[in-house]
Amino acid sequence: MKILSCDWGTSNFRLYLIESENGACLHQLSTNDGIGPLMAKKDKEEAALGYFLNHLKAQIAIIVQSTSTNLQGIPVLISGMASSSIGMKELAYAKLPFRISGEDLVWEKIPSTINMPHDIYLLSGLASENDVMRGEETQLVGMQNQFSFNQSVFLLPGTHSKHIYIENKKVTQFSTFMTGELFHISATHSILSHTVQASAIEHADAMAAFKNGVHLAKEKNYLEALFKVRTNTLLQGLAPQLNYCFLSGLHIGYELKTLIHLPRACQIIICGGAQLSLLYRVALDQFDLQNQSDVIPAATASMATVFGHLAILPALIAD
Repeated sequence: MKILSCDWGTSNFRLYLIESENGACLHQLSTNDGIGPLMAKKDKEEAALGYFLNHLKAQIAIIVQSTSTNLQGIPVLISGMASSSIGMKELAYAKLPFRISGEDLVWEKIPSTINMPHDIYLLSGLASENDVMRGEETQLVGMQNQFSFNQSVFLLPGTHSKHIYIENKKVTQFSTFMTGELFHISATHSILSHTVQASAIEHADAMAAFKNGVHLAKEKNYLEALFKVRTNTLLQGLAPQLNYCFLSGLHIGYELKTLIHLPRACQIIICGGAQLSLLYRVALDQFDLQNQSDVIPAATASMATVFGHLAILPALIAD
């Protein structure tokens, strides 16, 4: 049986054609047509559900053309912002505690029609008393067999990083950090933009600058530490490329600083791209937490949403 697995975030759209029996990815499509950009183009009078379904249908047609495969009738599972107030249909959040088996997911079936010959399974997000997520909960379900998850913090680095606390395979709380967004704003739209230049953190000098940023995060207030990026150039003559690495370390350091009081028995699991996962591991070492941390391979992490969809597929189609 084939399925279409869709990760529809605020900024990006990813659609995978998957063989459900073995999890093989037969084709994938990725665009910048996230919910946010698409909603900005929508006519105010047009119904959101029909608008987004038409876009989805067009993307499915691209896969059909690329693979010369008849996909009519196969189910489509969608996670992310498609179930938000700016998506195709708003669904209520699942609540805590949340079993990472996926049994507590909130979802709704949108039956197939002549115009859209696919049953759509729209998955909602997860809410605590003061925080929300849409999409990350499916990734977590997809990773349920990777670790024991008896006492863990699951880190999802990114624009809005998530720290998800798990006990006995249940999410008990989580926090969101605007790490990537604030790093981007400070590096491109603040006075600091004149002192940094985008650079990969690969060679020894770059990594040393990154670690210095993490170290300063341990000691200084965020707003005070930020200005150090400017004085690095004015007073220390630090190259803009290295200052960029310093700024990155500063932001990641402030995010991970919140973990220093974790009990030693708590496992820290990083699920992200290869470069970000490496930087998070290096930063954790500055807080003496590296021995508690483990990294999900980037190739596995990139398919977390797909694996989550496959995990809950039997329950959806049996309903």
